[in-house]
Amino acid sequence: MPEKILLVDDEQELLSVLKRSLSRQGFVVHTASSGEEAWHALSEIMYDLVISDLAMEPMGGLDLLKQVRTIDTLLPFIMMTGAGSIETAVEAIKLGAYHYITKPFKTQELALLARRAIEHGQLHRKLESFNAQEEESKEAMVVGHNAVVQQMMHTVEKVSGSDAPILIQGETGTGKSMFAKRIHRSSSRADKPFFTIDCGSLTENLLESELFGHVKGAFTGATRAKRGLLEEAQGGTIFLDEIGELSPSTQVKLLRAIQELEIKPVGGNTSLHIDVRFLSATSRDLEEGVETGDFRKDLYYRLAVIPLRLPPLRERQDDLMLFVDYFVRKFNSRYNKDVTELSPSAMQMLLDSPWKGNIRELENVIERAVLLADGKSITLESLCANISPCSHVAAEKIGQVVELKSAVEKAEIAAIRQALTVAEGNRSKAAKILGIGRRTLYDKIDAYNLS
Repeated sequence: MPEKILLVDDEQELLSVLKRSLSRQGFVVHTASSGEEAWHALSEIMYDLVISDLAMEPMGGLDLLKQVRTIDTLLPFIMMTGAGSIETAVEAIKLGAYHYITKPFKTQELALLARRAIEHGQLHRKLESFNAQEEESKEAMVVGHNAVVQQMMHTVEKVSGSDAPILIQGETGTGKSMFAKRIHRSSSRADKPFFTIDCGSLTENLLESELFGHVKGAFTGATRAKRGLLEEAQGGTIFLDEIGELSPSTQVKLLRAIQELEIKPVGGNTSLHIDVRFLSATSRDLEEGVETGDFRKDLYYRLAVIPLRLPPLRERQDDLMLFVDYFVRKFNSRYNKDVTELSPSAMQMLLDSPWKGNIRELENVIERAVLLADGKSITLESLCANISPCSHVAAEKIGQVVELKSAVEKAEIAAIRQALTVAEGNRSKAAKILGIGRRTLYDKIDAYNLS
């Protein structure tokens, strides 16, 4: 979708020239001949960039910038200024303008600056959404080494170049949202936006506003237009968490969006084309919901072109120590601790626990254990601050502590062998299944003497 620019100047001739020039570059350009008119336009439409003259009456460019910053701290803003107003233009930079350009200027210079400003804004909106490096680490951890999950990733790789909707089912706490992010990173849309919306945490009206956007005055409190996540995610992926909580009315509207790839903002009459991939997740049995009439059959089949089911933690014993190692390192860093070992009984307790809360419960238990650990070792005593998992284990037995590094190495060796078997010896495919780089896999094969 072309980026939208709001061009503001009280010189009509200049406005016309700049609009033609920027439109030729592929931008959608709207104009305003005053600061007040621009402010009104900003309440109606979400823009990707504002280019404003500095000297206007009664609301100048600087006042407009201040107003914009009260509602949007990331919207790029370029100030056009005369040669004698450089000092004021510098003040605009301090207030959050992306840059200024001094009149007279070449239209090509403005077009180049506009492109850079829009890219700058898009980047910072992405950075605001999440820390990519930390998220990628979490995703790799959730995939783990389990043969069932690796086979799921093998399926994901097969459809990575398509826009096929994927439905992820599994118990609460199994890592469905992290797995969805991993699917996005494995897809052809990996460098485009990824947005998540929790369908179970919002009222019907609020959820529809978040998904489809709304026009000004659509409901009480809608003082300005707002883009929905389906529009914001253009070219990328939308993840609908707890999809089973949708009301019948919202199910109908979502079905239309998936089928027609069009949406109408709440209160609006104009349809907008969307280009997104749909991922969804639920802890409910949607097939049962279809049978009882709580969930539309046609929507279910649209969402579940590729159905996946994440196994609970109790069925992922081969991944348990990988998860423990990840959480110990995470909380070592957060709380400035240096835990590196597990006592035999602590390890046995972790292996024997039913983990009804799955990975989320394990994270909670390890965080507490790291905080309570004396020295480098997690003992049964530090784990048993939480009665639940310890009720399945007898009193601590005497024995040598087990290094986390050793336990993780054993799990990695087993996982690499399993992945190579699934990939029929193809190391590139095995690396993809494991969620690691090919060079990393080669290094581990050499380190563990698996060649």
